[in-house]
Amino acid sequence: MTGAVIKGIGIAATAIGMAATFATDWVNEKKMEEKIEEKVNEALSRRDNNEGES
Repeated sequence: MTGAVIKGIGIAATAIGMAATFATDWVNEKKMEEKIEEKVNEALSRRDNNEGES
């Protein structure tokens, strides 16, 4: 294999690795947003229930 082919493979592998990292970060962020929204809704529900009992 020539040096250019090996260099091309190295660049492609780096680009694929970066894309995978960005995709993983995006998915983790979406999961965190979903969890936060769920917790906020639970807290609001508890607050509404407590106000209704008063």
